[in-house]
Amino acid sequence: MTPTPQELAALVALALEPSGLMREELLSRLESAGVARAAGEAVLSALSGRGLLTEKKRGRLEPTPAGHTALREAHAALERAQDVSPSSPGMEECPSVPWLTQVQTVWVEALSLNYAVAPDALSRLLPAPLEPEPHQGSAWVQVLMSSLREMRPQGLTGLVGVNFYQVSYRAAVRYRDADGRWRRGGYFVRSETNDTLMRRIGNTLTEFKFHEFGEADMVMAREADALTFAVAPLPPFPGGKLVGVLDTRPLPGPPAGSVWTSLEALHEPLVECYDAFGVANGYVYVLTIDRGPWNARFVQPVELYSEYMQDGPLAGHARLDSVLHLRECPYRWRPLRRERVPGAG
Repeated sequence: MTPTPQELAALVALALEPSGLMREELLSRLESAGVARAAGEAVLSALSGRGLLTEKKRGRLEPTPAGHTALREAHAALERAQDVSPSSPGMEECPSVPWLTQVQTVWVEALSLNYAVAPDALSRLLPAPLEPEPHQGSAWVQVLMSSLREMRPQGLTGLVGVNFYQVSYRAAVRYRDADGRWRRGGYFVRSETNDTLMRRIGNTLTEFKFHEFGEADMVMAREADALTFAVAPLPPFPGGKLVGVLDTRPLPGPPAGSVWTSLEALHEPLVECYDAFGVANGYVYVLTIDRGPWNARFVQPVELYSEYMQDGPLAGHARLDSVLHLRECPYRWRPLRRERVPGAG
């Protein structure tokens, strides 16, 4: 039987005190949390009757081993309920080299160029079973350029981390999982970095190899409120020239012509996106990112050219809707998971 909220409150109060609490002190704490005294007495009686609470020497109350187990189970249930990417039936952790995916870093400075795209044009770039996730009547591709600091396996000091630049073209996509429910996330139709080692590591993840991770000369430079950025792809990865200047002073709202009515309206569709997908060998691979808040703001581009979006495979089918700027956002990758493509053998 799952403890009630009032019972959990009593167990938590006791678990925080190594030597337990006297009954009167515990009842007082429950009263301060909004549990009336008579209800508190009933809570303690119920916990004791189910073997979750015991009275030790000098009348001090403590959780029993079963009480501690009940607390851990309740905590696990809360985590599952709040999980932004719960596993589907049959989903498994895949046999990747753990440290290649279980890493952490910080986006020191980043920008998101948000393009509204014709769904049929984007569909041609996606492997089945992925399909564009429509918002406001359009498909979406975000050109995400970031300066990353101290990327390293989780648990290691930042002194061994790698600092580098990266640009990714993230399409908002979805597919139906093993439960028949939509799982939403991002699919990278193109990516580059300026770090040769990080490129080699990215291309080592053969299970999650959605495309060849390219290499490019990159720069992000700030002068007062002006952020200048440039990407010059190196052979043999043409088509990804990206140059621009942003005025990073926050706009009071979405720019003229944007389909979004506010930053909040854009937030869930394009910002609250925690899964990155890959498709290979009959599996959908799911890499989930736990991160801090983006704290992004609409900003104004002064100059901007994206070869991939304006003259590449989406030319004539993409329109710049808005630009976001953000700073200092921690990222941590979960272990890579996979599930069978629906309908695959």
